[in-house]
Amino acid sequence: MSVVILRWNPEISSYGMNRFKNAMEEARNTQNYMLNWSVWEHEKVHCGDRFFMLRVGKGKTGVVMSGRIVSDPYHDEDWSGKGRMTYYVNIQPDFLVDTECGAHLSIRDLEKAFPRYVWKEGHSGMVLNDSLGTKLEWLWVNFLYNAFCVSAKRNFASNLCETNTESAPKTYHYSMVVPLQLDLVKNFFPSKRPVKNVRQNFHCICANCRNIYNDLRNDTNGGELLPFESLAKLKR
Repeated sequence: MSVVILRWNPEISSYGMNRFKNAMEEARNTQNYMLNWSVWEHEKVHCGDRFFMLRVGKGKTGVVMSGRIVSDPYHDEDWSGKGRMTYYVNIQPDFLVDTECGAHLSIRDLEKAFPRYVWKEGHSGMVLNDSLGTKLEWLWVNFLYNAFCVSAKRNFASNLCETNTESAPKTYHYSMVVPLQLDLVKNFFPSKRPVKNVRQNFHCICANCRNIYNDLRNDTNGGELLPFESLAKLKR
């Protein structure tokens, strides 16, 4: 599975700012919003890949969507009307952020974190190497957790769950993307240091402990989430 960068310039795109704002409302209301997007490196893009959409050009640029590519590339009419050979993929966002009216992960933030990669320019549909893709995933989930899990904001929409402070943490808990799961398993070292970012809030546990944890929260907390440290209090 690859991480694919899609680029959106609302100044020139057929997908304007009004359509984006309508998309956020549809995602909030249905949790089933989908669209298609053009990809340049279509030979490298596949169904099941992750995507991040960057707003580029003028205005408040940055990440406006993350999600999953849900089709293989297919040829269709050029959206710009220039008659170019154009390939598209169908995409399903998981989170959407309106950079115009609140906290967002900006192009400047990306440049600071990954100075060797050119974020402002390039075609839509560029595939990141595995290392950079995983680092971007961690930067994104840390941003979303800190910006929106504590207090849902008007410039944030989830296409996976209701947009509120209780459901968003549950979505992170149950729907962690594969690159982050693999990275946790590969680089897991127990630590007693104070938690400084969301990565340290995730725990690697076996299937048996997962079942015990689920029984514990159902029996003691009405099915609501509990800190995984609750497992340590159980008598063996």
